Amino acid sequence: MLAAIDLRLYPKIDTELPHPCSHLVHAAVLETVRSVNPKLSDVLHMDVQTKPFALSTLWSKARAYGDSLHIPKYTECRLRISTLTKPVFEAISAAVFPKVATHGSIKLASSEFTLLNATLEPPFGGVSSYSSLLETGRRNVMLRFTSPVTFRRSGMNVPLPDPLLVYQSLWQKWQAFSDEPVPEKTFEEMMSSLAVSALDGHTRVWKFPRYKMTGFVGVVGYELVKPVSDEAERLFGALSGLAFFAGVGYKTTMGMGQCRIVEQEELDVDPEEPAPAEADAYGGALR
Repeated sequence: MLAAIDLRLYPKIDTELPHPCSHLVHAAVLETVRSVNPKLSDVLHMDVQTKPFALSTLWSKARAYGDSLHIPKYTECRLRISTLTKPVFEAISAAVFPKVATHGSIKLASSEFTLLNATLEPPFGGVSSYSSLLETGRRNVMLRFTSPVTFRRSGMNVPLPDPLLVYQSLWQKWQAFSDEPVPEKTFEEMMSSLAVSALDGHTRVWKFPRYKMTGFVGVVGYELVKPVSDEAERLFGALSGLAFFAGVGYKTTMGMGQCRIVEQEELDVDPEEPAPAEADAYGGALR
């Protein structure tokens, strides 16, 4: 089961947090899971390359200034919790939805945020399955990277949306968690035809408490430029759709690599969506 929970929350007092604060979101979500399933929380904490969930940072209508995010009281904020397996979705749902129903709270560092709403509805939430993703083939797609995407290669970070790096990342998660096995030869066939068709973006620094990373943000077009089988086209469509739930690249459980398919009509209206614009889309003061 694939799911993205769009969680809305707000502070009751004026609050200041580091920006981005995805490490605090990570700690808060896993602590919430620990309250209902300590064993799973420990598993999700494990230092493994491929994990069955992804998280965004906290987005708010309030603008960040330098490394700080100043959030006035009662300002609605949002974050996304995405899951790649049914057990993880059930555990996170059991931890989060009852808190939402009672307007409970979570803590980001020492700051308490009241939970206002949680939805699985688009545009930021959603539910799907691996089999559903395989139903529709694609020959081209536009992906918007709304938080920096980077990759680890030979011990170094590579902040480039290279087709091999992007789709190898998604393929690894498909192999690890999908209940719909696809032959390796289908992936190889797909990759033999895959190329970048368009690119509009730049690099951005993503800061953590003890280090910082550089990643790419923007829109990238990918296209199958040679004839391939229907199976390869369906896999290309499926992996592109998986990006919405899995994230792409390194540190997806810490807010990086947030990604989604965008259609041409969206690009015509908003050709570029840097992180602050995404924050505006998430925000809105409560009245």
